[in-house]
Amino acid sequence: MASCPKCGAHLRLIDWKQHCPHCGANLVLYDLQERLMQDADIAEVQHYHFQKKIDRLKTAFVGSKPAIARIFTTLLPVGALFLPLAKLTLPTEFSLLAGDLTLLTVYNAVKDVDLGAFVKLSPALASCAVCWALSLVLALVHLALLTLACSPKAKIRGVILNAVRFLVALTPLILLLTMPRDGAVSGVPGIGAYLLPVLIAAAAVLDFYILWHPVEIVHKQCYVGGIPIEEYFEMEKTMTREEIRAEQYRRLQEKYDEKEAAAKAAEEAKEAHAHG
Repeated sequence: MASCPKCGAHLRLIDWKQHCPHCGANLVLYDLQERLMQDADIAEVQHYHFQKKIDRLKTAFVGSKPAIARIFTTLLPVGALFLPLAKLTLPTEFSLLAGDLTLLTVYNAVKDVDLGAFVKLSPALASCAVCWALSLVLALVHLALLTLACSPKAKIRGVILNAVRFLVALTPLILLLTMPRDGAVSGVPGIGAYLLPVLIAAAAVLDFYILWHPVEIVHKQCYVGGIPIEEYFEMEKTMTREEIRAEQYRRLQEKYDEKEAAAKAAEEAKEAHAHG
């Protein structure tokens, strides 16, 4: 159970009335202003820590022109997946996949093609399709992780993700180039298969440049009771709670007086203009 805020006596379950049975203090209103100020201090400190995360996110995602360009270069390889990725020669039962193949063609044919039979027919072509689908997923993952580009592990995360994206995009090209050309099952790389790893490599270059030349994070100034929060943290090390509270009241009063003076000056200027 709670204790009386004035005398500190322990309150029992039967002590439900508004006044303390020991000292008579009003349990609801006693030192209400100070308790409200304490709650406000806690809320403003929490807001400061949350604001730091927001500032890092904004800087990582749109904090500079290269960062904004990185959004487009991250998604640009997705466009290559909708270009002809390969020209396939297949048996008649897989005619839906024959000819010029794009990721959209693969998607439309999935429900009408026996995938198990296709994997047995050509594991290499099945691997190509999986890699192209995975390239799309990795592009979206990379886009989401751009919001963490200012976090401590951003560099190692960026290196690993870009390397995986490049290898996944390069694998289908290698498989298609090494396939026989005169068999019942054959494939020739299309423009999309060539462009995909090139665009991912270009995106990785920009990503690495930004990661190794980060933009300085500008944090929004936060206050605790009218005191800049950095100064507030220093004051907590050397001053008592009462001294800090007195300084807060003084600064809040100064701000209030400044606003009142500005409002009065604006009103006087308005009246002078009206009479002039």
